[in-house]
Amino acid sequence: MVSLAQNGDKEALAMIISYFLPNLRHARSKVKPDSQDDLEQSIVEVIIKKVLTYDLANVPDFTKFCRQFGENQSLQAVENDFVDNVRG
Repeated sequence: MVSLAQNGDKEALAMIISYFLPNLRHARSKVKPDSQDDLEQSIVEVIIKKVLTYDLANVPDFTKFCRQFGENQSLQAVENDFVDNVRG
């Protein structure tokens, strides 16, 4: 799907985004109503950028994936702080 999206297939990109919709809706529900649309738009924008720039030639092996996953957990803590601040 990522390869198709990177080659301009808008339907493939839409399918990838739809995969994340349950998590997106969950995150959206945790912020103030007047911030929900902005949050959703920002998240979709990040998904699109990540999909279109993902380097399929350098897919990590399991060890590298685990290392990156640990780094992403640290980023998740920062994102949670952001959501908490938006929620007020």
